[in-house]
Amino acid sequence: MQLQNLILVGSLAAGAVAGDFRRQVATNGTGSACAQISSRASRTLAASPSATPVVDGELALACLKSVPLGKAEALQLMESIFPYVEWQSDTSYIKDPPSAYLEPAVDIWAELNKVYDNIKSDKYAGEYEFQADLFKAFNLAHDGHFRFFPDLLTNVLTFHRNVGLVSVSLDGKETPQIYVHTDIVEKVENGLNPSPVKSINGEDAVKYLEYWSQLGSLNDPDALYNSLFFSKPFAASTPGFDGYFSGSARYGYIYPGNTTVIEFANGTSRSYRTTAQIKADLTGVTDGQSMYQKFCTGPSSTESAASTTSSPAATATATPAPGYPDPEVISSDNVISGYFLDSDKNSEVAVLSMLSFEPSTPAEFQAVLEKFIRHAKAAGKTKLVIDLSGNGGGYILQGYDTFRQLFPSIVQDGYTRFRYTEALAAMAEQFAAVLPEDFNPDSATDNEIQMFESPPNYRYDLNLENKHFTSLEEKFGPHEYNGDQFTSIIRWDLDDPLTTVNATYGMGMEITGYGTRRNFTQPFAAEDIVMLYDGYCASTCTLFSEFMHLQGGVKSIAIGGRPSSDPMQGIGGIKGSNNFAFSYIYSLAQLAIDSAEPGQEHSANWTALTELSELPTNRSTDTSINVRDNILPENLGDGLPSQFVYEKADCRLFYEPEMIVDVTAMWEAAADAAWGNKECVNGHLGLKKRTSTRARRSRKSPPRKMTVKVPANPVEDRSPWWTQKHGTKVPL
Repeated sequence: MQLQNLILVGSLAAGAVAGDFRRQVATNGTGSACAQISSRASRTLAASPSATPVVDGELALACLKSVPLGKAEALQLMESIFPYVEWQSDTSYIKDPPSAYLEPAVDIWAELNKVYDNIKSDKYAGEYEFQADLFKAFNLAHDGHFRFFPDLLTNVLTFHRNVGLVSVSLDGKETPQIYVHTDIVEKVENGLNPSPVKSINGEDAVKYLEYWSQLGSLNDPDALYNSLFFSKPFAASTPGFDGYFSGSARYGYIYPGNTTVIEFANGTSRSYRTTAQIKADLTGVTDGQSMYQKFCTGPSSTESAASTTSSPAATATATPAPGYPDPEVISSDNVISGYFLDSDKNSEVAVLSMLSFEPSTPAEFQAVLEKFIRHAKAAGKTKLVIDLSGNGGGYILQGYDTFRQLFPSIVQDGYTRFRYTEALAAMAEQFAAVLPEDFNPDSATDNEIQMFESPPNYRYDLNLENKHFTSLEEKFGPHEYNGDQFTSIIRWDLDDPLTTVNATYGMGMEITGYGTRRNFTQPFAAEDIVMLYDGYCASTCTLFSEFMHLQGGVKSIAIGGRPSSDPMQGIGGIKGSNNFAFSYIYSLAQLAIDSAEPGQEHSANWTALTELSELPTNRSTDTSINVRDNILPENLGDGLPSQFVYEKADCRLFYEPEMIVDVTAMWEAAADAAWGNKECVNGHLGLKKRTSTRARRSRKSPPRKMTVKVPANPVEDRSPWWTQKHGTKVPL
């Protein structure tokens, strides 16, 4: 397979695209490649300021390759990254994973040191090759919480194949085949009889895609394969997303070659020229050296073109995404919405769609869910399909609250732990020394609250028995597992108002099951709920899912995957329970350092704090470390993180053509598999089948879209470190 020379490089560029890329030739005849793309971008923006300039991909690659390597700066960058990687919670496990883990073992430290050694020995021809290798080293972990997006690689442009694919079974039973996305749309809408894709760039299509998928951040081969293709839920959450294969999102950082040649089973072929969308201001760029100066010397040197526009304000009601029906209720940001199935056979089924657990306003998400549940019960709905397709997680306690609205009498487990590091120990010792025993948030400074409401404070969080820790040693141990050291098991304190109801530091709402939200009634029996996955579920989505499955007893359906009828996991994303940006770890270190009194005797671990710097943040567009493992109840003894526990879905289905155009076709199939006569291609749900249909509601007119009213308190207006404490979704 001729894929080993794939070059990594871009992210989803939103908005209109413009450019006469078909007539461009990658040549230096009219100036350097960088000068050419800068000039063409300038002309495009002069003609249409809101457009996204598009240039030939080969020309863009030539520009990136012309950027010289800043050797000394690259070595400094690598040295500044290492102290943050110490916080990654599972390096010892991923180096030697259990046999059930489906991705290859990887020694993260060895891979990063290889990049470092390559810089020292002058193996890289330029900055681009170095940054591509660094990006790839992080990707090898298949951990959406473990990220470093270097500046040149991710700030300037993105590559696109200009063709999207889908994988569907024409009848839902036969092995899925690969098709061009638009061909399947034509089949559904106009009766086209499309030919499946046979090969891509001369390689067997399935093998090519399986290899290509391994460049992603998921830890399951079926989930990785699914992510290459267009799907309605992804397009709903990220307009313009056409699957990773097309060059959408993080796969835009990967140069796929000058052209993509697709050969079909009927003997025909199509060729697609690779283009690059320019997402940064290239003013002043004339060659590789000026490109380096503008993008590789820190934040003051450049601003992304996208950063000059602000996000639109949330409206009172949201417009459903294309391919979605009119909702019964929907949040203003489209993140959560509820529906009733219209078919007679599934007239008792309600559908809850959650594109993430990261809404603009957490209290609105909570209120939409509560109103939808009440509305569904009042309308006589007895079954619930929960669609978690494309859900990359979000705010941790949003997932907790959602579970408790569905199972209010079950106290969620939420067993977590950190890797024990010298920096964590130094922070913990310093915070314990300076925070008063009678801490009063009403009189405390913002810095004191940040220290108190952070994991290094032993008085924050709860232990395994949901009680407060009484000492540093009780919380931080350390305890040894798998040849590494970890803290004790840590759980969230959901009676802490600074964590929950506080509008600045907390969720801005009480969590269901606590405070005034204790007396809820379970709305659906476990056997009347089914969870639907496409494998992308990650982060908080996995926490919610584990609560639902292990504690609530809810069954699951996985859809899509590689072309086989083997079992498939519903959860293919990172199961870690918390990630920190490098900048947040640095801010905690600075809090500890700044709180030290002159002449104070420091702990032996103090130098670990001074080794943390802002350099990695300044040389990247995104950073993240999985700092907190999630431990399932059955692994409290052996300490195995849930990330390495194989959990197949109860039922597997294939995508069918109608599902590419209309998301309700997917929901109907899930409901039929759960309570009707549709057979799983693998597994079974074992749920009670419906014996008759209720035609009590045969409404064909659009539903009355309900709205909710909550105090305006968007996350963007809160404490700057709010999202680090409460969690963020895994970005595409």
